[in-house]
Amino acid sequence: MKPPDHPTAPPPAASQHTSASLPKWVICALLITAPVVLSLAVPLYQRSGPAVAGIPFFYWFQMAMAVAAAAGCGTVYLIAFRHEAEGADAQ
Repeated sequence: MKPPDHPTAPPPAASQHTSASLPKWVICALLITAPVVLSLAVPLYQRSGPAVAGIPFFYWFQMAMAVAAAAGCGTVYLIAFRHEAEGADAQ
């Protein structure tokens, strides 16, 4: 059988995730889990004071944790995937 006329593609490069350092992933885990754990610790925020602009502590603490979780997820995305090519999986 005749070999193909076109050269074969080189093997894909090793994933950049394998070279990631452990402290980097620990930071990523903390950025995601901290707001979740704080939100699940109900005795921590099961009170009405102090109020901010008339909003009881229970409500504004939950909203602050939602913002912290979103900011943590965004930061983790930037830390974990900033070196990947845009649309690399679309092939």
